[in-house]
Amino acid sequence: MPTKPSKNLETFPNPNSERDYIIEIESPEFTCLCPKTGQPDFATFHLEYVPERLCVELRSLKLYLWSYRDEGAFHEKVTNTILNDLVKAIEPRYMRVTMEFNVRGGLYTTVAAEHRKSGWKPPAPPPKDLPRVNQTLPGRSEMGGGTESSAAELGNTSAPANTRTAALAEPASSGGGSQRFRMLRRTRASRGNDATAVVAEAIPPAPAPPAKPKRPAPVYLGIDLGSSGCRACAINENMEIVAYSETPIPAATKKDDQYTQDPTRWWKAVSDGLVSVATQIDPQAIRAISVDGTSGTMLLADERGNPITPAIMYNDRRAMEQAKRIETVAPPTSGAIGPSSTLAKLLWLQDRKLDARAAYVLHQADWVMGRLTGNFGHSDYNNCLKLGFDPESLEWPSWIASLTNPDSLPKVHAPGTAIGSINADLAKAVGMHADTQVMTGTTDGVAAFLAAGASAPGHAVTSLGSTLVLKLLSEKPVFSAAHGVYSHRLGNFWLAGGASNSGGAVLLQYFKVEQMREMTPLLDPDNPTELDYYPLPDVGERFPINDPHLGPRLEPLPPDSVTFFQGILEGIAQIEHDGYQLLASLGAPKLVEVRTTGGGAQNPAWTRIRERTLGVKIKPARAEAAAFGAALLAAGVLNKVLQR
Repeated sequence: MPTKPSKNLETFPNPNSERDYIIEIESPEFTCLCPKTGQPDFATFHLEYVPERLCVELRSLKLYLWSYRDEGAFHEKVTNTILNDLVKAIEPRYMRVTMEFNVRGGLYTTVAAEHRKSGWKPPAPPPKDLPRVNQTLPGRSEMGGGTESSAAELGNTSAPANTRTAALAEPASSGGGSQRFRMLRRTRASRGNDATAVVAEAIPPAPAPPAKPKRPAPVYLGIDLGSSGCRACAINENMEIVAYSETPIPAATKKDDQYTQDPTRWWKAVSDGLVSVATQIDPQAIRAISVDGTSGTMLLADERGNPITPAIMYNDRRAMEQAKRIETVAPPTSGAIGPSSTLAKLLWLQDRKLDARAAYVLHQADWVMGRLTGNFGHSDYNNCLKLGFDPESLEWPSWIASLTNPDSLPKVHAPGTAIGSINADLAKAVGMHADTQVMTGTTDGVAAFLAAGASAPGHAVTSLGSTLVLKLLSEKPVFSAAHGVYSHRLGNFWLAGGASNSGGAVLLQYFKVEQMREMTPLLDPDNPTELDYYPLPDVGERFPINDPHLGPRLEPLPPDSVTFFQGILEGIAQIEHDGYQLLASLGAPKLVEVRTTGGGAQNPAWTRIRERTLGVKIKPARAEAAAFGAALLAAGVLNKVLQR
């Protein structure tokens, strides 16, 4: 039996096919996506049917309903589609699907669709004096927003008016008006409903539920958006993780040197992450949310925040000519230099007149923050570094006006600044408090640094993922475009660093993960191979050597795979050593301590090779996930720890 969403509806034989009887199923956890906004829609699913030969198997029905959580559909369409699929699967004598959708924009929607087998007539109703017991369920009717159907409307004139009943009536034109019956089912009691007297006689009143606390203890949510997935992490006031979710994002589309992605897929992944977190904790506890995204990924949006271009990814290199124009006016310390900068990508779009309807230039984290609040046009000075923002003077530099209109650029804030409350519709859909604050975010690299726990000058974080990313906390900024070095402002400190193209991507070109696990115990980390490798996955390097034409150096080949594996690890460790040495030579503090994140941090032999090469002790990161760092940002840790 599958444990993931499935459109396959399984059945089993009707054990009493000679008799008309009612099967009723209810699920209060149906979810799909609004096709207009991409936000989740929640509904209570009701199924009532009279089986013929087959019945629907419950677990397959659950997985079938689950399959709609990632699909965009109007209420009317999804209700009728579910009915059609169920009728096709079991061919019942009668079936009714009712979907009661949660409030959106102050409006409740209920959609009901019916099927009757040709020639089938329901049996006569039961005697009027037959004892009845109805189970009451809390429903929207208690809030005045229910959609009760009267028994008279359904043809059962003997039942009390204003009672939501599952009566089945023949159409008047069929001549079967007297051939109707009433299903004994759970009903949602409504105010003034005469049926409540029957309920009261049959079932003693339940004790009043205990009063809920005004609001649970605070929880802070971080959302980390990468190129292949979205991670959501909730922490409490003790910085303990209380909820976590991961949602994949389809890979970026590559065409020559262009990498693009559909930003609506980001929002879908964020929506799924919010729903997942809301099932793990009380969403009312969430006090603030912060989002990090890949540095340099950008898009243009209209005045409503709708994307008018695909997202251009961080590693896109189409803007070579525009980068040359930037170099003629920008100082060499600017983060906007280089074809992968946000500014170069913006100029590329403007040169092709693709910005005609644009109201906002947004980074990945900015756009999601706007979707969370409905308030677009804001960013943080970490994300805006590659757009040309000056992190020292904290303003857009004067030279940028010669390239683009500064008025079209985002309003820049410190990371962790409150921008506004969460969108009201989204808050209701997920169950969050209306005053949940959305804070400005940061880049994924800065968020990972915060998550690792480094907090003093000389403390560094190395990320051993597909690429090799170095971050070193410094008391002053360090910039060198010639070496691919830039600095992010971090409270009253600076985060100097760079990113090499070397890393895990090179290893995966030669070995499978299982092979590396098998070879790791065979490595001899205290005895160097003397292989002088510079491992790169392809031509081109960014840091500590900034040379787009630098090729990989992976020769000579040793006689066995284990030695080759160790030689590559030693080569990456040497690049890490050279990177920190370069930062120190440019004015950053001497390396004191290194914390490590990423998949490579789990390899003990590589850790020993790196300790020997770097000459310092390597400590485990406090947390691996950049989403944890974004959650710390939402909790105000940046102000508490790094403002001294």
